Amino acid sequence: MFKKILCPVDFSEFTKDVITCAADISKQYGAELHVLHVIPNLTYFTPYESFLTPENLVAMEKNIQDEVDRDFKKVLGEVGIDVRKVVRTGVAFVEIIDYAKTEGIDLIVMGTHGRSGIEHILIGNVAEKVVRKSPCPVMTIRPRGKEFKMP
Repeated sequence: MFKKILCPVDFSEFTKDVITCAADISKQYGAELHVLHVIPNLTYFTPYESFLTPENLVAMEKNIQDEVDRDFKKVLGEVGIDVRKVVRTGVAFVEIIDYAKTEGIDLIVMGTHGRSGIEHILIGNVAEKVVRKSPCPVMTIRPRGKEFKMP
């Protein structure tokens, strides 16, 4: 049923649990597992473009890529299957949807931080946007011990 599974990650404390779940489903169906991390575009972080010279931007991107590589090693250490690691730059939900479409993904398995109330309104929710716009089914996993709070 599922041939390609996408697991977008943000390297939060809950990432390992989400990857473990995605890997278990992947093993069960004999599916390829793609793990995607989206780096926000660096120009969103500064209101003053003059601070981001081309040299500084290249150095920052290199440092971020090195950190992402270390994070991938940390969370994928005990998965037990081959994983396709992918890094993209942009808006998280847009990149996740685009990747799912271009790669023919059959299932997206992703974590949700379970935000509610004012926190949800102010911060938003990548998982919610992916669920609404996804070309395939999406399984969301809430952090253990996170209680739902009525808004």
